[in-house]
Amino acid sequence: MTIELTVDEAAQVRLWHRVSRFLFREARLLDEWRLREWYDEMLTDDIRYSVPATDVRGEPALGLIDDDAARLRQRIEQLLNGEVWCENPRSRTNRLISNVEILADRGTHLDVAANVVVYRFGHGRSDAYVGKYRLELVVDGGSFRVRRRVVVLDHETLYEHGKLSIIL
Repeated sequence: MTIELTVDEAAQVRLWHRVSRFLFREARLLDEWRLREWYDEMLTDDIRYSVPATDVRGEPALGLIDDDAARLRQRIEQLLNGEVWCENPRSRTNRLISNVEILADRGTHLDVAANVVVYRFGHGRSDAYVGKYRLELVVDGGSFRVRRRVVVLDHETLYEHGKLSIIL
């Protein structure tokens, strides 16, 4: 039995593939600590990066991280310049991205969801941050740029981790 895709289905598969490749490249840049390149090439000028609190259900009033473009650039410079003591020496990370789904094509941007596990190794410890990405991707030529990046962690607390010093 042969399954034939319609033109619309084939276009959806191609779009999903482009989005997945974008997310995989983003993960590689972050894992390789190529943070300036990630910021300059993959984010919009009005980027918003947030990690909501893990112990509040619904819409939390406070978050672990809520960075605009300027604060995210500052965070990157502090990480790369050794100003963040718990990332000196730098942690090694390995991101696994799965279940990539295009939730909506809004014309101006795509709403995308994906599952993520970020393994962090360093200072005699290993941690796993498990959660979901919620992204707004804006078309930029043949690729995309991230306008909104929300990382919803599945942890009830971060007591075991002790900190969140890397970019998820």
